Amino acid sequence: MNEAARAQAEAIFKRREMERAEFEAQLQAQRDKSQRLRAQRLAREEARWTEHRPKVIEDIQEGLEMLHEKTAQMRTKQPERS
Repeated sequence: MNEAARAQAEAIFKRREMERAEFEAQLQAQRDKSQRLRAQRLAREEARWTEHRPKVIEDIQEGLEMLHEKTAQMRTKQPERS
């Protein structure tokens, strides 16, 4: 291989190495951004849940109380089986 072809091959190799490094840097930046945005979204969702949690618990407790009342009513309305 002559010197000119060798120098051209090395230049192409170096250019591709630089392009790969730039691509990997962009890819890592995109991953970092995605990770940051996901963390922010999860933090917002957690804050929202913490804010609404007492109401959800209250609703569940009210539902259970209603269920117990209806169950008691149904038991009193059913004729006893012998």
